[in-house]
Amino acid sequence: MSLTDLQAHVLAYYTTGHGKELSITQRWYPHAELIMIIDDKIAVAVRKFGRKVAKESRAAATEFVDTMIEKGVWSTQTNDFGGTMHQFQLGAYPAVLAEFNASNPVAQAAAAGGETYWANKFAELTS
Repeated sequence: MSLTDLQAHVLAYYTTGHGKELSITQRWYPHAELIMIIDDKIAVAVRKFGRKVAKESRAAATEFVDTMIEKGVWSTQTNDFGGTMHQFQLGAYPAVLAEFNASNPVAQAAAAGGETYWANKFAELTS
Protein backbone atom coordinates (compact mmCIF):
# COMPACT_ATOMS: atom_id res chain seq x y z
CA MET A 1 0.00 0.00 0.00
CA SER A 2 1.23 3.44 -0.83
CA LEU A 3 0.48 6.15 1.71
CA THR A 4 -0.13 9.80 0.95
CA ASP A 5 2.15 12.32 2.63
CA LEU A 6 -0.51 13.04 5.26
CA GLN A 7 -1.09 9.34 5.95
CA ALA A 8 2.66 8.73 6.26
CA HIS A 9 2.86 11.51 8.84
CA VAL A 10 -0.12 10.13 10.77
CA LEU A 11 1.58 6.73 10.90
CA ALA A 12 4.92 8.19 11.98
CA TYR A 13 3.24 10.28 14.66
CA TYR A 14 1.72 7.12 16.10
CA THR A 15 4.83 4.94 15.86
CA THR A 16 7.10 7.55 17.44
CA GLY A 17 4.68 8.30 20.27
CA HIS A 18 1.64 6.38 21.42
CA GLY A 19 2.67 3.31 19.41
CA LYS A 20 5.59 2.70 21.76
CA GLU A 21 3.07 1.80 24.45
CA LEU A 22 1.14 -0.74 22.36
CA SER A 23 0.01 -3.83 24.19
CA ILE A 24 -2.71 -6.11 22.88
CA THR A 25 -4.29 -9.10 24.59
CA GLN A 26 -2.59 -12.35 23.63
CA ARG A 27 -5.47 -13.87 21.71
CA TRP A 28 -5.97 -14.59 18.02
CA TYR A 29 -7.47 -11.79 15.91
CA PRO A 30 -8.66 -11.66 12.31
CA HIS A 31 -6.82 -9.13 10.13
CA ALA A 32 -9.80 -6.76 9.89
CA GLU A 33 -10.20 -6.63 13.66
CA LEU A 34 -6.52 -5.76 14.14
CA ILE A 35 -6.87 -2.91 11.69
CA MET A 36 -9.99 -1.69 13.51
CA ILE A 37 -8.16 -1.76 16.89
CA ILE A 38 -5.09 0.07 15.60
CA ASP A 39 -7.25 2.51 13.60
CA ASP A 40 -8.99 3.51 16.81
CA LYS A 41 -5.70 3.93 18.66
CA ILE A 42 -4.24 6.09 15.90
CA ALA A 43 -7.40 8.20 15.58
CA VAL A 44 -7.32 8.91 19.31
CA ALA A 45 -3.62 9.77 19.17
CA VAL A 46 -3.98 12.31 16.34
CA ARG A 47 -7.40 13.78 17.13
CA LYS A 48 -5.82 16.92 18.60
CA PHE A 49 -4.68 17.83 15.08
CA GLY A 50 -8.22 17.92 13.71
CA ARG A 51 -10.62 15.82 11.68
CA LYS A 52 -8.66 15.94 8.42
CA VAL A 53 -5.74 14.29 10.17
CA ALA A 54 -7.82 11.80 12.17
CA LYS A 55 -9.71 10.57 9.09
CA GLU A 56 -6.43 9.24 7.69
CA SER A 57 -6.01 6.81 10.57
CA ARG A 58 -7.51 3.83 8.69
CA ALA A 59 -4.89 3.86 5.94
CA ALA A 60 -2.11 4.35 8.50
CA ALA A 61 -3.49 1.48 10.60
CA THR A 62 -3.62 -0.84 7.61
CA GLU A 63 -0.02 -0.06 6.69
CA PHE A 64 1.08 -0.50 10.32
CA VAL A 65 -0.66 -3.85 10.80
CA ASP A 66 0.53 -5.26 7.48
CA THR A 67 4.11 -4.17 8.13
CA MET A 68 4.12 -5.56 11.67
CA ILE A 69 2.67 -8.89 10.49
CA GLU A 70 5.35 -9.07 7.80
CA LYS A 71 8.05 -8.39 10.42
CA GLY A 72 6.73 -11.06 12.83
CA VAL A 73 5.14 -8.87 15.48
CA TRP A 74 1.92 -10.83 15.00
CA SER A 75 2.26 -14.53 14.44
CA THR A 76 -0.05 -15.95 11.78
CA GLN A 77 -2.14 -19.10 11.79
CA THR A 78 -4.66 -20.44 9.30
CA ASN A 79 -7.80 -21.66 11.02
CA ASP A 80 -10.08 -24.57 10.13
CA PHE A 81 -12.46 -22.31 8.23
CA GLY A 82 -9.86 -21.05 5.77
CA GLY A 83 -9.29 -17.71 7.50
CA THR A 84 -6.07 -16.31 8.86
CA MET A 85 -5.68 -15.22 12.47
CA HIS A 86 -2.91 -13.20 14.13
CA GLN A 87 -1.55 -13.08 17.68
CA PHE A 88 0.51 -10.18 19.08
CA GLN A 89 4.09 -11.04 20.07
CA LEU A 90 5.07 -8.47 22.70
CA GLY A 91 8.69 -9.63 22.82
CA ALA A 92 9.26 -8.89 19.13
CA TYR A 93 7.49 -5.54 19.07
CA PRO A 94 9.98 -3.05 20.61
CA ALA A 95 12.88 -4.02 18.32
CA VAL A 96 10.73 -4.09 15.18
CA LEU A 97 9.18 -0.71 16.05
CA ALA A 98 12.61 0.82 16.68
CA GLU A 99 13.85 -0.52 13.34
CA PHE A 100 10.72 0.77 11.60
CA ASN A 101 11.19 4.26 13.05
CA ALA A 102 14.92 4.29 12.32
CA SER A 103 14.27 3.59 8.64
CA ASN A 104 11.29 5.95 8.32
CA PRO A 105 12.26 9.36 6.84
CA VAL A 106 9.18 11.04 8.35
CA ALA A 107 10.10 9.81 11.83
CA GLN A 108 13.66 11.05 11.30
CA ALA A 109 12.46 14.48 10.18
CA ALA A 110 10.19 14.69 13.22
CA ALA A 111 13.05 13.77 15.58
CA ALA A 112 15.12 16.58 14.12
CA GLY A 113 12.19 19.01 13.86
CA GLY A 114 11.68 19.94 17.47
CA GLU A 115 8.63 20.31 19.69
CA THR A 116 6.37 22.02 17.18
CA TYR A 117 7.16 19.75 14.23
CA TRP A 118 3.92 17.74 14.32
CA ALA A 119 1.56 20.66 14.83
CA ASN A 120 3.25 22.67 12.09
CA LYS A 121 3.45 19.75 9.67
CA PHE A 122 -0.16 18.68 10.12
CA ALA A 123 -1.31 22.28 9.71
CA GLU A 124 0.71 22.49 6.48
CA LEU A 125 -0.58 19.17 5.14
CA THR A 126 -4.24 19.97 5.84
CA SER A 127 -4.37 23.57 4.67
